[in-house]
Amino acid sequence: MKNNASIARRLTLGAGLWSAALLVAGALILTTQYRQAVHRVADERFSAVVDSLAVYAETGEDGTMFLTRIPGDPRFERAFSGHYWQIAKIVDGSPRIVLRSDSLFDAELELNEQLLLDANVNRGQAIKQSMPGPLDEPMRTLTKAFQLPDQATVLIITAAADRRPGDQEISRFRLAVVGVLGMFGVGLLLGIFFQIRYGLKPLYQMEQEVADVREGYSEEIKGSYPKELLALATELNTLLRHNKEIVARARTHVGNLAHALKTPISVILNESAGSSSKFSKIVQRQASSMATQVDHHLRRASAATRAQALGARTPVETSVTDICRTMKRLFSTKNIEIQSSVSNDLVFRGEKQDLDELLGNLLENACKWTKSRVVVTARLGDNQRIEIIVDDDGRGLNKQERGMVIKRGERLDEATPGSGLGLSIVNDLAGAYGGKLKLEKSPLGGLRVKLDIPAAGRRSAI
Repeated sequence: MKNNASIARRLTLGAGLWSAALLVAGALILTTQYRQAVHRVADERFSAVVDSLAVYAETGEDGTMFLTRIPGDPRFERAFSGHYWQIAKIVDGSPRIVLRSDSLFDAELELNEQLLLDANVNRGQAIKQSMPGPLDEPMRTLTKAFQLPDQATVLIITAAADRRPGDQEISRFRLAVVGVLGMFGVGLLLGIFFQIRYGLKPLYQMEQEVADVREGYSEEIKGSYPKELLALATELNTLLRHNKEIVARARTHVGNLAHALKTPISVILNESAGSSSKFSKIVQRQASSMATQVDHHLRRASAATRAQALGARTPVETSVTDICRTMKRLFSTKNIEIQSSVSNDLVFRGEKQDLDELLGNLLENACKWTKSRVVVTARLGDNQRIEIIVDDDGRGLNKQERGMVIKRGERLDEATPGSGLGLSIVNDLAGAYGGKLKLEKSPLGGLRVKLDIPAAGRRSAI
């Protein structure tokens, strides 16, 4: 099954991207509105200056122009203060400066032909433009064209100011907006994160309860859930109960089949044992083989059924200790030294009888072939798997023989008692649990058998 991004990550990423887009859009809108407001205020001030100059402009008897009143802003009187005004006449299609603010000193505002044309065509309307000032500073200007009463002269009046202070205010406002909205965005993301964690908490709780059922801590989901998950919890419990019923029925069928087959085979063996004819020996030999094979396949089917059941847990140390003690009694005449080393709290995720059968077959095989020593090691390996290693100091097996002994019914020594199914049963039973059986050369000189089976996980807090 493909592991995609979690729901929490999807919701956090989606909400975060949408919130970030809104915050960026808000920052752009606020900054744009503030910049337009700054420029609008400046244009209104320029327009008032230009209109007042038009009102205060008079022409003397000698034709010279003068102002009856000077604009009251002291910045117009300080040289190169960044605030300027000038009045020009259109003479033969060209502007001629007739009055200017003291702040211009001996400089003038350069008006291009297109500006003069637009102002003359649209008299009384404000023409806005950016141009360099007397010190090459960036200027924002407003120009209007007026025709004085009873005169043919057209006046071009311009007011200008250095735009850098306004741009600096806009930059400071932009930084403030970015800072405030940035902090607001961080707080919003934290709120989204905790809200999603709180909203998805029932899902995490259900995940833990399902894990508890799988690991054998609980038989069904018992938590209290919101209505959106209540139906799912109910369906899961129904599925768990149905699975238990199927396993129970399968076990019953396997038991019934075992009784149904073993009784006729036992009758055949008993009847054939009473005769010494060649035919009776053939029947007895084949019936014995049938009994062995039936027993093997029934145990395999029973193990596969148990392996599909949920919630089984078996401590490994207890089973290893019990099996080692049993083997010492069975092989007491060989005076075998059996050593065991089991990691603490190691738990097999499966039925006890299956673990006992696995260990029993491995240790019995090792005790049959060892000279004097068997070592059993059980530890937690990679990917939450239990690794059981059985070493003996017997003659060992070569590579070809290792492949043969795993095959069902294969025996390398007919003189040794047994059916030849020990390692085959282990291999099949381990496979039912998704495990593996591997044969290697032992450091003790004999055979090393490595068994990989699933471990039960530890219970974790929600």
